[in-house]
Amino acid sequence: EIEYVGEPKLDGLAVELVYQDGHFVHGSTRGDGNTGEDITQNLKTIKSIPLSIIDSKPPSLLEIRGEVFINHEDFNQLNQQRLQSGEKPFANPRNCAAGSLRQLDPKITFDRPLRIFCYTPGKIEGIEFPTHLEFINSLPQWGFPVNPLIKSGIGAKFLSQYHKQMENDRNNLPYDIDGVVFKVNSFNFQNKLGVRSHSPRWAI
Repeated sequence: EIEYVGEPKLDGLAVELVYQDGHFVHGSTRGDGNTGEDITQNLKTIKSIPLSIIDSKPPSLLEIRGEVFINHEDFNQLNQQRLQSGEKPFANPRNCAAGSLRQLDPKITFDRPLRIFCYTPGKIEGIEFPTHLEFINSLPQWGFPVNPLIKSGIGAKFLSQYHKQMENDRNNLPYDIDGVVFKVNSFNFQNKLGVRSHSPRWAI
């Protein structure tokens, strides 16, 4: 009876945030999983990304992965503003989010209504978590936003129910998703399962 964590798979741009001694020092796109683009200055303009971790003893190293996105209401308002000023509207929220983060001028990124949900750790030094859910629950205490629809449950029944619920709700969500993600909750089990060349065995 394995415990899993389910979460909506946002249709945005995957990024990685790096904190040293509680301070945001580097941000990049996830790229191919090994190499991404340095977008540190643009990520600093997103209001929901803390520049410092709210903790008296933060981890010495903390890598956090998240998804940058634009919700439907903000996207529609942005396109209305562009049409009124004679500019071409964006095709969809995902392309808008990705293009905004790749701007050479951070001032342009600052004017875009970008949001982020953080969803998984990279390398961590100075603190340990036994489960993925405990890591997720600690993020809001440090100032990071997480998706409120993340849930945990036991076995295949939970996987089926969560998938069906998200399928029923997806058209009413305020942002785009292109599926759901399931992860084995225990980090010990994750380590035992290991990874393939391009994807982990503990997530799908």
